[in-house]
Amino acid sequence: MYNSIHGEFIATPVSNVLRDGIMASASLSMGAESFPMGEYFFQSLFLRMTGAQEQKMKCLYWELATNDFEYRHDLVRNKNYGECSSYKDKCGIYQDIISLIKHQDPGFSVHKIWDDVTLEAATLTAERRKWEARVTNNRNKQVSDNIAKQEKKNGGCIPDSTKDKIRNGIMGKPMPEGDYEKHIDCVRKKSAVAKLIESLNAVLETSNIVLWKASDFDDFHNNWKRFLKGDHVSVNDSSLLGNVLQKYYTDVVYTHRNRCAHNTTSYQKDLPSLSALATTGQRQ
Repeated sequence: MYNSIHGEFIATPVSNVLRDGIMASASLSMGAESFPMGEYFFQSLFLRMTGAQEQKMKCLYWELATNDFEYRHDLVRNKNYGECSSYKDKCGIYQDIISLIKHQDPGFSVHKIWDDVTLEAATLTAERRKWEARVTNNRNKQVSDNIAKQEKKNGGCIPDSTKDKIRNGIMGKPMPEGDYEKHIDCVRKKSAVAKLIESLNAVLETSNIVLWKASDFDDFHNNWKRFLKGDHVSVNDSSLLGNVLQKYYTDVVYTHRNRCAHNTTSYQKDLPSLSALATTGQRQ
């Protein structure tokens, strides 16, 4: 029987790399003299995290290829995931995983990924009421719109019996439970992300990382809930990230990954030399 040598690594969160980096930074002093180390430390930690993510993706598709020979043939002949660093590559592997799971379990839904996130009973009750109120409001609006259309079509008011028929036809429909499951899926994702970020904040706030980037940390700590939503992650069977995070990953994470990995700042021609900086300092 095949024994996976990648299982433990695949199951290890990338956030563990960040925690290790925070622990490593604890050996540095907390004074201003540590500031020159900041940029080197951030780039090293960033590359370790993105590198771990890329290696995890490679391990995932090789595990899939080891267990499914048809997928292995398709992988070797038709797919080219390269370093698994771009969003396109990562999303392709995500789609492969979902496809192979569905091959084994045709009833699988991507929303089941979040089923192991536990919500308190009070939260479930509150979300159910919120969702039902939203559905009811939408249906009332639909009733009003349909009545208005009928009145416009008939050139005046319509009988109450017709209004009741329209109202009963719309309001009498069963609640769309599938839509409710998607709503709870979004709540679970938001809860999981919130717990992860809160745990990282607790570790970060006493570290050199916050000392070096105090304003950035405060901005993230105070505002992340406004920008990061549950529906930004695992949107459906074909998208690993929502449009907002796709753009952020491509424009910021992937671009900076390449900038750090290839050390592009080392050969920029528009940077002043150390001699020029020294001369400027003396004039001042």
